[in-house]
Amino acid sequence: MNHARSEHTASVLINGRVLVTGGYSSDNWVNSAELYDSSTETWTPTASMIMPRGRHTASILTNGKLLIVGGHISVDVLNSTELYDPSTETWTSTANTIKPRTSHTTSVLTNGKVLAAGGDINFDALDSAELYDPSTGTWTPTASMIMPRASHTASVLTDGKVLVAGGDNSFDTLNSAELYDPSTGTWTLTANMIKPRASHTASVLTNGNVLVTAGFDNNALNSAELYDPSTGTWTTIDSMNHARASHTASVLMNGKVLVTGGADGSVVLNSAELY
Repeated sequence: MNHARSEHTASVLINGRVLVTGGYSSDNWVNSAELYDSSTETWTPTASMIMPRGRHTASILTNGKLLIVGGHISVDVLNSTELYDPSTETWTSTANTIKPRTSHTTSVLTNGKVLAAGGDINFDALDSAELYDPSTGTWTPTASMIMPRASHTASVLTDGKVLVAGGDNSFDTLNSAELYDPSTGTWTLTANMIKPRASHTASVLTNGNVLVTAGFDNNALNSAELYDPSTGTWTTIDSMNHARASHTASVLMNGKVLVTGGADGSVVLNSAELY
C-alpha cells in the first residue's frame, strides 16, 4: 500500500479493484483512500472520504456503490455514513445510523438491505442491530444479538443467513458465534470458534466456507480457521506468515484472499499476503 494503516477497510468493487479507506496511520486518523489492481499488482490514490475515521465498515451495495458506516476519531464515536461511487470516484453523505457505533459490522443481505450489528460506544459493547434500506436511505431497528460484542466479524452465507463470530464484550475475547436469519429477523447460536479472537477477519470463499484469519487474544495472532455452514463446525488450517490484528481480507476475482496491513502489537504493517 502507499500508506501504512490499521483499523481501515478494504472492499472489492464491481470492477474488480480493491478500495482501501481510512484508518490510523502515523499518529493520525486519516480519510485517504487507495485502489489496488490485482491484474497489475499496483496501488493508486483515489478521492478521500468526507470524514477521517477508523474501525468503520464498508459495504458494496447492489447498485455498485460503497457504503461507509460509523467508526471513530479518537474518543468520538460516529453515526455518520457516506457513499462512494466507483464510476465517478466521488463521496456523498447519506443518513446517519440510529446509534453511533464503532468496531461493528455491516452486511449486505440478499434483499439488498444492510445489517449493522454490535460494536461499542466508549468501550461499552452493543448487542443492538439496525437495517439500512438503500432505496429510501433510512435506518430501522431489528432484533438484538444474543451477546453484546465489538470487533467481531459478520459474513453473509450462501443461504442468506449472517454468521457473526468472535469479538469482545468489553471484558473478554469471545469465541462464540451466532446466526441472523433475515426472513425471521431472529438470532440463533452456532458452534464456537476454536480460538477466541477479536479484530480478526472473516471471508466467504467460493466454496461457501468462511475463512477466519488472525486477530488478537491478549496478543496478535497468526492462526486461521474455516467454518463449514453445512455442518456448523470449525477446523484449523495453516497459520499466516505474520501475526496481525485490525487488518483486512478481500476475496479477489480469482478466488484468492488478499490480506493487508494491520498491526502486530508493536508496529503498523504495510505488508500483504495471499491465501
